Amino acid sequence: MNIYVKWLGKLFALSAVLNIMIELAARKSLTSLGSYMLGGFLIFLLNTLIITLPFTILFVTRRKAFVCIAMSVIWLFLGVVNGILLIFRTTPFTAADFRLVKYAIGLATVYFTWQQIILIVLGIVFAILCLIFVWKKAPVSEEKVRYGFGTAVIAVCAVLVLGATSLSMRTGLVAVHFGNIGDAFRSFGFPYCFSNSIFNTGISKPEDYGNETMEAIKAEELVPENLYDLSEDTKPNIIMIQLESFFDPSLWKNNPVKYDPIPFFRQLQKNYPGGYLNVPVVGAGTANTEFESITGMNLDFFGPGEYPYKTVLKKTSSESLAFDLKNIGYSAHAIHNNEATFYDRNRVFSQLGFDTFTPIEYMNNIERNPTGWCKDKILTGEIIKTLDSTPNPDFIYTISVQGHGKYSSFEYYCQQINEMDEFIRSLVNTLRIRKEPTVLVMYGDHLPGFEWSESEMKNGSLFQTEYVVWNNMNLPPVKKDVEAYQLGAHILNMLNIHEGTMMRFHQKYFNDNQVDKESYLKDMKTLEYDILYGSHEVYGGKSPYNSTDLKMGIDDITIDDVVYNDSNVLVYGNNFTPYSKICLDGKAVETTFIWPELIIAKNVPENKVKDSEISVWQIGRDKVPLSEAGTFRFELED
Repeated sequence: MNIYVKWLGKLFALSAVLNIMIELAARKSLTSLGSYMLGGFLIFLLNTLIITLPFTILFVTRRKAFVCIAMSVIWLFLGVVNGILLIFRTTPFTAADFRLVKYAIGLATVYFTWQQIILIVLGIVFAILCLIFVWKKAPVSEEKVRYGFGTAVIAVCAVLVLGATSLSMRTGLVAVHFGNIGDAFRSFGFPYCFSNSIFNTGISKPEDYGNETMEAIKAEELVPENLYDLSEDTKPNIIMIQLESFFDPSLWKNNPVKYDPIPFFRQLQKNYPGGYLNVPVVGAGTANTEFESITGMNLDFFGPGEYPYKTVLKKTSSESLAFDLKNIGYSAHAIHNNEATFYDRNRVFSQLGFDTFTPIEYMNNIERNPTGWCKDKILTGEIIKTLDSTPNPDFIYTISVQGHGKYSSFEYYCQQINEMDEFIRSLVNTLRIRKEPTVLVMYGDHLPGFEWSESEMKNGSLFQTEYVVWNNMNLPPVKKDVEAYQLGAHILNMLNIHEGTMMRFHQKYFNDNQVDKESYLKDMKTLEYDILYGSHEVYGGKSPYNSTDLKMGIDDITIDDVVYNDSNVLVYGNNFTPYSKICLDGKAVETTFIWPELIIAKNVPENKVKDSEISVWQIGRDKVPLSEAGTFRFELED
């Protein structure tokens, strides 16, 4: 027994050292580290216990040295990754980031030089080789492993750590849910918060959840549906544009730029409805602001750092603005001048009720900024094309990308949002010419990824952007601050449209001063649980919302003719883009884009073409096929 106690003492001491190194990597300051340890010593001890627990598996193995080294490497790896991520964004490393690895790999060249990438890869390979070496060379204990007693020790340690964690949660020493994930990691430590993000996902079942509760919410907290009262009984086109990292630089107290990079947006703010928009993320996490604004759901009820696009919406359809507006005759479209598969939008938008999705793979005349992101001015033409594609009123949700990091300087960032401001001007001027009633909602998804503090912001928040609602319907220029999950309901409220469960729920809160915020949030969580995880009591027991057959792109990509000439395959058709790939019997070949009516595959042997089925697929940089333009088969003469 004495030897187990000694081992536990050694492991706890090692874990304390690892805890210090992990927190130093995140805080990058000995002063900040000291303040954390002294100001929250019990929290530091709790995190040390959490680090210690995985080490206890050495009690059921003879390779104790290897276990100690391997676990140390794993914890240090997590801490270093967190420290690196905090250089480029203000959101710490959570378990949800493992679901985004393929996107991170695709963005590596944006944030790192090739030399840095090579060093990182070499470092990982070196660590793996070291672990292999340790496995082979580290001493193996000659003592007989007492599996029963060792398992009992592990169980006791697990009960101790879980008990200490549970007690800390109940007493308020640490939080269960994180309103501000960055502050939570700084206050409660990386090991606890990261572990929380592993096990705390989705929305927990409310204690009073059931048919009776849902009926009460339906009866008391939803404004009556299907009310519609606009002059001339005309349904306007509703266009929402989520502007990447777009915010007013004058709100930063230390702004070094002497000119106004967003003069047109500021002019719109003076003359049209708008206000501050409270968003769930800062520096990164576009998809989560997107999720809140489309669904009307509050992310605070989900796990820390969770991306519903990567969890519940992979298999579950959800009521949304798209579904709601389609109920009253709209067509629903999404547009994004970046890859379709980023955040799995090519799948998720079907779950959210969109009819079409036009990503960059379906666009021509692409211009890129110095960092490699597509410039937003391309979106004007795509939006107009979408408006012209249907006779119905349209709901168009657009996600821009030009303002994305990495930023070489704040001045570079301002240059990008200045060009985004010009895109806004161009779009508004184009819409002014059209005769259709239109509402254009524009807002930033989050602040850019600079190392700022709330004290540096004039509005005192890192989680606020701004929105403005240009329109040609003479809507009163009301100034109202809203949450991202309230934005859609607010817009529809201005239009006297009351459709959809979450929309009507928020509108009731806007219109009824008797509803207190605590009850509002409590019932909001219950509604969200019922819609996404529960038995759909709010719909009478069955959700009426099924995933759509999402059409990629507005224009049909078609093949008119195929010619084989001098080892080249020439495909004639319509609406090809640089992402159109010629496929022979389903296998893509190197393709050259000539113009929208012609693409060519060069140096193709005749035996590969003979009797082959030729098709054209839209394929992004990650090699995922998005849609097929049809097939063509012809026989070559012998």
